[in-house]
Amino acid sequence: MVTTEQIHLIKGDSRDILKEMKDESIDLVVIDPPYDINYKTSYRTDKGHRFCQPIKNDNNFIIREVIDDLYRVMKPNSACYMFWSIKKYAELMELLETTKFKHKNTIVWKKNNWTAGDLQASFGQQYELIILLNKGRAKFNGKRLSDVWEFSRVAGKEQYHQNQKPVDLIEQILQKHSDEGDVVLDCFMGSGSTGVACKNLNRKFIGIELDEEYFNIAKERING
Repeated sequence: MVTTEQIHLIKGDSRDILKEMKDESIDLVVIDPPYDINYKTSYRTDKGHRFCQPIKNDNNFIIREVIDDLYRVMKPNSACYMFWSIKKYAELMELLETTKFKHKNTIVWKKNNWTAGDLQASFGQQYELIILLNKGRAKFNGKRLSDVWEFSRVAGKEQYHQNQKPVDLIEQILQKHSDEGDVVLDCFMGSGSTGVACKNLNRKFIGIELDEEYFNIAKERING
């Protein structure tokens, strides 16, 4: 565990840790949970690379186990942004129907590149989904945006995690649905991009990560 006045990092299982958190204590949730697709990178020639190992807990529908606690810890009229895979979109929508969350948008994140896969029979996928949920009605700050966002993916030496999200994308989320000093939760922290964005924009951050290697990377990125 790493704690400062602004940053609180916890190594552990979000399913357990969320249950210990206070009701209505979080201003904004930004998460990229496992999608239940057992994801690993397949294009690297070095098959011993960390990115070629499946992400922990990506072999079960873990969001089902935390969705009610996420709602509980969020303040009234607050937002939750959830990165998600089109491969499991129907299952997520079915789950959300059983909760009190209001599904406000499915945002399309358009990237600057696309997938490989079957080069002769399937077109390259160039997007990911971001699900915007509300507890109550969370008004956004500033001007209204479209539901298609264009941000370059993280690559090369800047990539610490195979599913790493760009800090500038996270910063846009923070600017639309939080203010300076607000508490932002990412209970699937990965390599800590949400924490970096919070530090940049003067938000308080609570990050939870199960994987020790990624926890240490996040700690170094956020506190470095």
